[in-house]
Amino acid sequence: MDARAVTALSALVAVEHAAVYGTAFAGGALAPLGASARDARGLATAAFTAHRQLRDALTALLLDAGAKPPAAQPAYTLPVSPASVGAALTLLAELDDRTAASSYDAVGLVTGRARELVVDALAQAALRAQHARLTADVNAGTAVKALPGRL
Repeated sequence: MDARAVTALSALVAVEHAAVYGTAFAGGALAPLGASARDARGLATAAFTAHRQLRDALTALLLDAGAKPPAAQPAYTLPVSPASVGAALTLLAELDDRTAASSYDAVGLVTGRARELVVDALAQAALRAQHARLTADVNAGTAVKALPGRL
């Protein structure tokens, strides 16, 4: 794996560390909100699992290539405070937008298994972001990004 691929995958790992933190935070904030937050909690749980799996797979790829993956920070500044169901869904969508953007940046720099993983991450993040927006009752016409990954 060349240096540019290592840099791109390392950047994506850093984004995934933040996404794992943010999705866990959103899920925790949604927990006391009761039945009205049930669908959002399900999305937060699914996003947490997906981001953790992606982070772990990327970390393994970097380690197999002899690279040192970036460590997680003890805490992250969230772009949105998930104080309500709508805000939590907005946070989930924004975290997936960041994953899509970082995946988009990496896709042209990696090959083989890494490329398959990054392309899948881009597609899945775009779908999760769309689902979060639609669950938040954002107009479907405005929820869709023309090119997921491009911010």
